[in-house]
Formats: sequence, structure tokens, C-alpha cells
Amino acid sequence: MTEPIYVPALPARRSALGAYDALAPDVRARVAPLWTVPPRVGARRLGRRPFRPLDPDPPALLGHLRAALHRLMAAQNGLPAWVDAFHAEDEPGHLVTEFRRDLVRTSLRPVTGIERDIGQQMATAEVARASGSGLGIRVLLRTLPDERLRDEAGGLVERIAFARCPVDLLLDLGGVVDEHAPAEKWALRALGLLGPLHRWRTVAVLAGSFPRVLPEGYGAPLVEAHRFDWDLWHMLVDGPERPGTHVVYGDYGADHTGGADHPGTAGGGSPWGVVRYTTDRTFLLGRVPTRGSEHSEAVRATVREIVEAEDFRGAEFSEGERWLASCADGRGSAGAGTPAVWLRAGHVQHIAQVTRALRRHS
Repeated sequence: MTEPIYVPALPARRSALGAYDALAPDVRARVAPLWTVPPRVGARRLGRRPFRPLDPDPPALLGHLRAALHRLMAAQNGLPAWVDAFHAEDEPGHLVTEFRRDLVRTSLRPVTGIERDIGQQMATAEVARASGSGLGIRVLLRTLPDERLRDEAGGLVERIAFARCPVDLLLDLGGVVDEHAPAEKWALRALGLLGPLHRWRTVAVLAGSFPRVLPEGYGAPLVEAHRFDWDLWHMLVDGPERPGTHVVYGDYGADHTGGADHPGTAGGGSPWGVVRYTTDRTFLLGRVPTRGSEHSEAVRATVREIVEAEDFRGAEFSEGERWLASCADGRGSAGAGTPAVWLRAGHVQHIAQVTRALRRHS
């Protein structure tokens, strides 16, 4: 596979996996997701390790991990991607050991990080050595980096050198939802510190701008949220202080950065959900009911606003646009969707749009 042009960080849920599977072949060939396995129970936070194991049912957790891996293998169909099992790494060790053992027989690349247990780092390198697929180092950047980050990352690179495998740098800035956030400064500083440490196979910078709470403003029933993550990448690759290494664009798809931190299906039991659409610079968002006698018509009316918007790319652009157009034109309850369906359609059209924009930029 040639180097990806786009690395979306996605939860290993049916909605996101189904979206990846629905992409056109030429899009799939240039997209390498960073999959994060969600916890089976209990909300977590990526990068923050629990004080003690949280899952009360180890056999059920093992089944959860195996099912996630099975779905990932089916979706990727031999194409490479990264898989991060952070949310299970502090559970009983033999569970994740079996998960890693199964990774060896796939094209999936395991993920480690500087904040993780040394045993996890070494085990990840062992998997990468056995599989030959390499591994990713996910660096969670939540403050201005300094030489301590360089030293910690350098120590990790030396620790896993025995694997003699390709290594990828996945620089993850998390949520960037403010135009005044110093994300560009942090990213440039981190790239300057970490870039010279290793001959990285891929260097990706990821950030997410999809809002956790719908913003106010714009014209009802749609609101608009700016894609600051897209602006960040352009400032890195087109700005006056371009880094010395090639940087691949990454984001969190058409969802917020906490999408993989909670168990269960997208949407849960909330009476409200969100239909979404990605334009060149913004997200168009509509809040819709998930239940009620007239909720289907409310969903269709909001989706119709998206389909009739000036930025709608047409039903032939991707499977996501096709679903939106079909929903807008439909009648009755069939085909109005659920939160998981809305998220799947959102991911499909978003990934297709981003890939086209990146090709155009190249």
C-alpha cells in the first residue's frame, strides 16, 4: 500500500466500521484508520489510566475484544490500519495478550504510547515484530511539548528497537474547537522535537473539531460548526513554518473526540440525535428526535434542509449522500434511520469529502 493521505481516528463500532466498508474502493485504498476499541462497560478517557481494572466480567471482555477484532478484520479486508486497545490494557493481562496474539495474523498495526506501561510497549513491539506490519506510537498532545516529551519518546523508540519494524508517529491533539487554541504551535513544536528521533514510516497529525454540544446560531433547523482541525493541517503544510517532514492529515471523522470512550452503541437511549454533513470548511448539524409519533417526519424535514443546502454534493458523491437524499425523499417511518445510521452516513460522506479535498490539494 502507498502511504495513506488520510488517517481518521474512529471507534471500532458498527457505525464507523460500516461506514469504512461503504467507501468507494479508490477512497478506501488511500485511507488508513486509527481504530480505537471502546470499553465494554464504564466510560473511560483516552490517555488516562484507571486506578484498577473496571470490567467486572473478564470472559465477557474477552468476547468483546474478539468480536471487535473480527469486525476490524472483515472491514479492513487486508488493508492496513492501526488498532488501539488502550481501554482494555489495564484489565487482566491475559485478555489483552490473547487479543494481541490474534493481531499477528492480520494487517492491523498495534498502537503504543509514552504514557503506557513498559510491559504494554514491549508486548506491542513483539506483535509488530511477529506480524511484520509495524506499529504506531500515539502521542497525546494536551499541552505545549518540551524536551521531556522528546526524551520519553526517544526512550520508547530505543526500547522497541529490537522489533526491527516500521514505526509510525500518530500525533493526536484531541479536540480543537477554538480558533484561538494554540494547536498549531503545539504541533509544530512536537514535530520539531519528535521528527528527528526516528525514520518514521508515517507521520500523522490528528485533531477533532466536531462539537460535543451543538453550537448556537445559524438558521434553524441547522447549525454550523467550523472545522478547525482542517485549518490546523493547512497551517502546518502550507504555512510559513512548514515542518521538515511530510505530515498526513488526520481527524475524528464526523464525530467528537470522545466517541470511543463510552460503551454501547452510538446514541444510547437519548431522545435526541444529530444528523450531520461536512462542507469544505464546516459541519452542518441538525438536532432531531429519536422517538415519538412524528419523529420520522422531523428527521426527514431536517435531512431535507441538508440536501437542499448549497454545499450538498449530490446523491452520487458517496453512499452517505445517497442515504441522505433517500431519507429526504422518503415517506413514513421506514428509512428515517437511527442515531447509529445517521452517524454511519455522516462518516461515509465525511471521509469521502476529505479524501477528495486531500487529492485536490496534492
